[in-house]
Order: sequence, then C-alpha cells, then structure tokens
Amino acid sequence: MNKQKRKSTASVSTTNGNNSDGSDYEVEWQVKPTPPKVTKAELFPLPAQVEKKLQKSARGSRKVSSSEEDSDAEPGERLPTLTTAQIGAILETIKNNKRLVLIVKNVNFSTAKEEIAEHFDQAGRVKSVRVPKHRSSGFAFVEMENADGFQKAFLLDGSYLDGRKINVDLSESGSKKSATRIQLLEKKNDEIRKLRKKNKNNVNATDITLVPDAAVLQKKVPPPDRYLDKPKPKKPTNKEVKKLKQKASLRAKFKNLEKKGIKA
Repeated sequence: MNKQKRKSTASVSTTNGNNSDGSDYEVEWQVKPTPPKVTKAELFPLPAQVEKKLQKSARGSRKVSSSEEDSDAEPGERLPTLTTAQIGAILETIKNNKRLVLIVKNVNFSTAKEEIAEHFDQAGRVKSVRVPKHRSSGFAFVEMENADGFQKAFLLDGSYLDGRKINVDLSESGSKKSATRIQLLEKKNDEIRKLRKKNKNNVNATDITLVPDAAVLQKKVPPPDRYLDKPKPKKPTNKEVKKLKQKASLRAKFKNLEKKGIKA
C-alpha cells in the first residue's frame, strides 16, 4: 500500500512539473480591466433645464471675458496722453489740485523709491514718491512737480518697471480715503481711459512724447544737490573784520560797566 501511494504521488508530481514547465508559454493570464472612474456629475446628473441655463451663462461669460481682453489690450498699446484742456478740467474736480498725485499699480515689492523716481523722471520732475509700508498689493504714489510732467506721466501707463507692466492712474493727496472718494476716483480713471482712446486722432495729444527736444537736452541742467551745491560763505574783508572787532570791544566795555553798576 505504501509503495502504491508513493508511486501515485510521484506521478502527480511529474505531471505538475510538466504543466509548470509549459505554463510560461501556454497559460494566458486573465487580467481584469480596471473600471473607469465615475465622477459625481455622472452619478448625480443635473436636470436638462439647469444644464441649458449653465451653458448659456458660460457662453455669456466667455463673450464678456473676450471683450474685456480686447478693452484691456487697447490701453496696453501705449495710448496717447490727455490734452492740456482735459487735464485742466480734471484738476478742477480735485480738491487738492495743487498736488499732482498719481497711483502706480502692479509695482514689484523689491523696487525702491529711487527706481520709481528715475522711471517717472522721463516725464518730468518728480516731487516725491511714497510707498506704503503695510500694503496688500504692489503700488506706490508719485507726486509730480509740474502740470507738464503730470500730463506726460500718463504715457508711462503700460510701461515696464523692474520687470513688471505698471498701470498709472489718477489719485488724490491725503492719508485717509473713504469708499465714496475711491469710487469717484475709479469713475475719473475710467473717463481718463475713454478720453485717451478718443485722443488717438487728436494732434494735440499725439504730439506729446517722452522724447525731449535737442534744445531741451542741451539746456537741461541737473538739479542742485542739497549738500554739495550749497552757496559758500564769502570771506569778510579787512575793513569788515575791524568793524566787527570794534563792536565786540564796545559790547565788552558796556558789560563791564553794567557789572560795576554804572549806566552808560
């Protein structure tokens, strides 16, 4: 009995060995395909009316975005500045119209005041540059010294400063600004953009450029330095020195008499 069991086990092992030898070529593994992922939108589909409304709103938003891109692309194409009459009308509506202040947006956080002043020096003399310490986005305030520089500064709208395309808009002087004043400034800036678009065919606006004339370049003198260009005091002459000494001696004599109690 034991011999028969041993023979049967041996025969089974040999047959299994033959199957295992041929399994590398003959046996084909059946791999189950992974089921596709089902999204929530497919599991819970929206009604047909709701889908139609969403498609309509999406088409409308696409049209609005394309129109906005077109409108935004136009001011970036270096629009002309305002005419002197237009600037005069705008300055009349500002309370502190003696201070010609502009707001510069999309400024890099690493740009310094000196770099902003040099950039706007192309338009005219810069009076001051103020960069807020606690700011949520990159912006700065530039005050121009003359109305001519203020007029030419709008030509720097769309120019590149420190690797960023800046926007130059109108602003007002003053630290605190209410919501109504901000809304009024936004309306004025919209009017300024519209006027600049209309001025494409206006000769008075298109002739104004940032390139100075040759005569102006020859006459241009750098501004006086605060410390180096101070007027030197003139040395007093010998007569002036004698007069000063006589005055000093007389004062000393009067003081001695007053100490002694004698009134001169």
